[in-house]
Amino acid sequence: MSVYQYYLEEDHIYRHPAFKGVSFSNGWVSIANGQIIIYKGYAWDGCSPKKHLFGMFIIGTPDGALRFGKPWTYYASLVHDVLCQFRHHIPLSKEQVTQIFNDQLLEAKWPLRRPYVWAVDNFGPQNFKVSQ
Repeated sequence: MSVYQYYLEEDHIYRHPAFKGVSFSNGWVSIANGQIIIYKGYAWDGCSPKKHLFGMFIIGTPDGALRFGKPWTYYASLVHDVLCQFRHHIPLSKEQVTQIFNDQLLEAKWPLRRPYVWAVDNFGPQNFKVSQ
């Protein structure tokens, strides 16, 4: 069973002030002109941690009920995953990445935004290329 829960079926574009002045590109993502483009085919696990039990159940951090065909945290977890995966190459600080995650959950009106942001801030990756 794949560890990935989601698979991006089309490119995803997201604009955020933290991306202004950032330039990065590889086979999965491009950041330029104040926006990130995550390319079709990228796969990620949603909000983590999660454990698969017996190939039948998933327990762990919920991604939220479906809203407009996607879990509430779908795009926030996507962008956060990419920024964390390539954190040693993208010139953003942990604080900036956490702020982007917060802002996306705020835009999605996710009711558990505060504890999720607290969790990624305290238990997510801590070693980013840029420190503040």
